[in-house]
Amino acid sequence: MKTPDLVFRGRRLSSDRALVLAAVQVLPEPDAAREAVVSAVEDGADLVSFRGTGVEPLVTWARSKFPDLVVAVETAEPSVAAACCEAGADLIIARSDLTEVAARFGAGYAGPSVPSAPGFVLDVGVLRAAPALPEDVPVLVEPAGDGTPAGLALAALAASAGAAIIRTRHVRATRHVAEMAASIAGTRPPAKAVRWE
Repeated sequence: MKTPDLVFRGRRLSSDRALVLAAVQVLPEPDAAREAVVSAVEDGADLVSFRGTGVEPLVTWARSKFPDLVVAVETAEPSVAAACCEAGADLIIARSDLTEVAARFGAGYAGPSVPSAPGFVLDVGVLRAAPALPEDVPVLVEPAGDGTPAGLALAALAASAGAAIIRTRHVRATRHVAEMAASIAGTRPPAKAVRWE
């Protein structure tokens, strides 16, 4: 279950569990989004993503505040993706084909169909049932019911099935689930070993 090494603009992510991507809600109040990023990092996020237009200042701020954090932008607009890459985004997540923009900036790309090449991740979208994930490409999933018991169960199934990245707004709980799934699979030691008698 070891997550494949992912490299986005020189930032290497290597883990013995599924990586956790914090989907940060961009609100009208920029301070709230900044607080959400700080909280996500404190809770163990490996990546953060911003969705929408006008997020370039947040990308710049996140890049400055957390230089080693992988920063992503979720957009369908080439101009927004390019502006965010110029501001420091490492990864473009899109439901449309923005591979050309990603290539121009040397950024990673996650989309519904991708070539099998470094820096590309297959985004399968919202996961609603136990997954059968492809093994030849890193996969990004978003469990339905994110943060609920059913959503966390789907996150555990996705991690066990080999998902490379799990998108969530509930970082701490999802991180614990990813670690648990990896411990059960034997790719990482359990956080606490308890002997039952």
